[in-house]
Amino acid sequence: MSCVVMLVAAVISVPVIALIINRARKLRKPQNKKVISVFTRYPSPGVTKTRLIPCLGEEAAAYAQRRMTEHILERIRAYCNKRRDTDLAVWYNGSSEDKMRFWLTPKVGGYNFLYFNQQPPGGLGEKLREATLSGFRGNREYVVIVGSDIPGLTSDVMEEAFETLEGGADMVLGQAEDGGYYLVGFSKKAAHKIGEVFEGMDWGTDQVFVQQCEKAKQLDLNLLILDTKLSDVDTKEDLPVLENALRLSRRELTDRNWSVIIPTMNEEDTIADTLQTVYKNCSSETKIQEIIVSDGGSKDNTVQKVKDFSLKVNIPVKVIHSQPGRGFQQKSAAEAATGDFLLFLHSDTRLPRNFDISAESCLKTPGNVAGSFTWSVDTQSDDSWFFKLQMKIVTYFTNKRIQMFEYPFGDNAIFTSRHVYEKIGGIKEVYLLEDVLMVEELWKVGHVGIAQGEPAVTSARRWRKGGAFRISGLNRIILTAHYLGVSTETLALWYYGDKLRSVMAANKKKS
Repeated sequence: MSCVVMLVAAVISVPVIALIINRARKLRKPQNKKVISVFTRYPSPGVTKTRLIPCLGEEAAAYAQRRMTEHILERIRAYCNKRRDTDLAVWYNGSSEDKMRFWLTPKVGGYNFLYFNQQPPGGLGEKLREATLSGFRGNREYVVIVGSDIPGLTSDVMEEAFETLEGGADMVLGQAEDGGYYLVGFSKKAAHKIGEVFEGMDWGTDQVFVQQCEKAKQLDLNLLILDTKLSDVDTKEDLPVLENALRLSRRELTDRNWSVIIPTMNEEDTIADTLQTVYKNCSSETKIQEIIVSDGGSKDNTVQKVKDFSLKVNIPVKVIHSQPGRGFQQKSAAEAATGDFLLFLHSDTRLPRNFDISAESCLKTPGNVAGSFTWSVDTQSDDSWFFKLQMKIVTYFTNKRIQMFEYPFGDNAIFTSRHVYEKIGGIKEVYLLEDVLMVEELWKVGHVGIAQGEPAVTSARRWRKGGAFRISGLNRIILTAHYLGVSTETLALWYYGDKLRSVMAANKKKS
């Protein structure tokens, strides 16, 4: 039983230091003298961007809202990080603060200048009034308010707005192409007139900009207009603005599909079954753009078996050749992939039924930038009771690690969108821990969710061959050394030994 106790300790020993770093929230610094307030709505299908629903559908319209909000906040965060004198306030509707924080705050590396506020009841005028006055109550000198559906908004526009206010203007407006305005800002010296400035506007019409200018004149406010005109995205006619700014086609909004990436090295005994489960367990073959097998130089019949399988199915099954090492192989395949979603699958792991539906549903949750499946192993009837017990323990605590810490490994079949994959710079070309490094990068831009439903099932062959205690214990040692700063190349040499040295030597000769 001592072995079981040691196994439990090995499996659950996620380093305390990492837990503290990833869970602790940074203390907020004092408020700055400037604030950019962004008005947005939680991207719920059916109630978000309703004027886009007739041409996109409810899900795609909500996704468009999500992407536009993330896009503009990314630009504003970059501006705030650079200037260090400006706060960011998100004024939201349609959700709770917890959901908004989950959506717009990454798991690690959060922002200490980010504030969340529920939009007050009433019309747009009441909401704008409260956001402006709230900024001044926070002892700020300048408040700028923008919408989340202005993909063309840049740091230069925000810089111009603040420079205009600092230069002596009481009020600044950014004119929209549709007759409204996309930006409004005030200096604190105009605070006593904010109660009246938004009164009498015919919101939602092409007269709002003219009416707002006239109201400023009536109140004797020194109003200046920004040089830049921009378009918001509300209707079908506005979609080219979204497509150009975010490089997001209409097809990517409405009909996304999957590239499944499988690295192999001498897998002739497993690869055909793995490919078959991908094909059978997808909800529809039309959802699979391609299966890409990235081979690292197999000496057996792996490649031929892949080619044989490709002749039996109606989806593209491709073989590419890569330098050995999962990091190298998966990166090569990802660069060759054309799907909207990327799923990284080990050659000895079977995906669950309708994996594409559960994975895409996971990614639809605002805040989830990636995900994985829960996990199981395929113990056999002739395995000993003690081995089965060990594997139950490994399975239990592996799933706890995924659920509690958003920390899947490659065996859990990690998936993400191409958009996010490119944002984090892709998989690192390393011989070991490529999955860990990718997850750590994903934490910097969002959260790693769990697909609901059946688990992915991995072969127990590694544990059967090396012993459950030895394999799990070695994994924990490698992870702890990684947290302590040991390089992945050194760790790979520890893990693979002379086998890797020969591969590295061969690669150096080729280069």
